[in-house]
This record gives sequence, structure tokens and C-alpha cells, in this order.
Amino acid sequence: MAGGLLEYSGLVTKTRAMKQRLLGREDFERISEFQTVEETICFLREQESYGRIYGGHEEIQHRGQVEALIHHSMQEEDYRKLYRFANANQRRALKLFFEQFQLEDPALAIETSYFARAWKEIDTFPDRRTRYVLREVFGTQSDWLNIMWIYRGKQFFHQNPQELSKMLIPVRYKLKRETFCKLLEAEQTEDFPGILAKTAYFFGREALVKLQDEISYRNVMEKMYARLCKKYPSSMAPIYFYFYQKDQEIQNLTAALEGIRYQLPAKDIRELILPNALGK
Repeated sequence: MAGGLLEYSGLVTKTRAMKQRLLGREDFERISEFQTVEETICFLREQESYGRIYGGHEEIQHRGQVEALIHHSMQEEDYRKLYRFANANQRRALKLFFEQFQLEDPALAIETSYFARAWKEIDTFPDRRTRYVLREVFGTQSDWLNIMWIYRGKQFFHQNPQELSKMLIPVRYKLKRETFCKLLEAEQTEDFPGILAKTAYFFGREALVKLQDEISYRNVMEKMYARLCKKYPSSMAPIYFYFYQKDQEIQNLTAALEGIRYQLPAKDIRELILPNALGK
């Protein structure tokens, strides 16, 4: 325990300071009221977490340029800083996790191969605590990406079990093969809660009552990270949680910029982003 505390103290402290710079609900409420992309740019220039990335980029004026710079900030301002603080094994774990934010091609084949490779690599880490954290993070994420893909495939594209099975990550963590088969064979998505009712993700007093695609995914991931950070505060868990939260922030900013561009009412933009706002 003491070894882990000393080993991770600098990395976790640095991450905690970066977490304080995440945008909060009040920030997103303010953003939702903006009338133009230019107003959003001015606001982001004033924020500690984004202001530095605008240095030397006075030409940034359009939504696409803003989005590119925001995504770039996570690698330039966050990943590289933490990477410099990390030791060799921490760098391996950090690089393995961060790869998912660098996938240029969003095709499912790329994502599934990444998770399959990462799952195998977990066993090569010498530290038992790191292996546990990695399995919990990658296993939970794989389970729920598979659930979401099956849900979307049935709900929106009416795909058959054979088509759906080709899309899935070949990793099962807390969901048995039998459960996946039942999901694939389900006649309608309304059957999903019943199939998942007694699984580790739905069973007990904190069970999710209703499956709502990405909302359920976020709820499960946030609960998993909170539990993991409480159990292992001196580990990769707080670092992974920070990157998850920063990615959610970037998605919210991107959605807000899209809404502002198309001049959606502030109420509609708030409904789109505030349920997902993490931060302070």
C-alpha cells in the first residue's frame, strides 16, 4: 500500500490539479446561451485548460478548427504532461488506454481489434493492482460497448444476429456468453432489461432500471470509475477517470458548437449537453 502511494503520488496529484480545470455545469449553461461560434472561442480562450492551446492560433474562427484544436488539447496539454511524470509501467498503461482516443478510423473493426489486443496485453503487466484496474476498465467498457452495439443494431438498423455478432468485441468480462446469445436473439430491444436484470451491472440496489443506450453506458462507466478510484486511489484508476471525463467534456463542447452553428435554442442545447456534464 505504501509503495503504491509513493509510486503514484506525483501522477495522481498532477491529475487532481488537471481535474480542477474541467468545465462544470455552470460553464456549459453559459455556453448554451452563446449565439455564435466566435463567442465560444472567446470563452475557451479564457479557460486555463484551453487558453494555452490557442497561443499562435489567432486564425481559429470556424467550428471545425475549434473542434480540431479542442481534441488536440487532450494530447498536447494532458497526455504529454502525465506521460512525463510516469514511470515505465505507468507509461505502458497510459499509452494502452489513450490509444482509444487516437483512433483515426472509427470503424468497428478498428475498435474491436484494439480492445482484443489490449485485453491480451493486460496479463503482461507485472503489478497485480494495475492488472486489476486494467481488467475492470477495459472489461466493463468492452461489455457495454457490445451491449450498445447490439442495442443500436436491433433498434435502428434491424440487423440479424449473424450481422451483429461480427461487430462485437471478442472480450467478455462480467457478461456470460449465454447472455450475449440471448441479446443477439432477442426479438426487440424492450427484452434487454429482462435479459440483463440479474447480471452484475443490473442486479442489486444500484441497478439501472431502464436501458437507455449511451445514458446507461455513461452511468455504468462513471459508477465503475468512482468505485475503482475509491478502492485504489493510488493507481492508474484516477488517471483513467480523468481522461474519461475530459473526453466527455470534449464531446459536450463539440455538441454545443454544433447546436450553436445551427442556431438551436439554448434550451435544446442544454438538454443535449447538461445531462452529460461532469467536471466540477
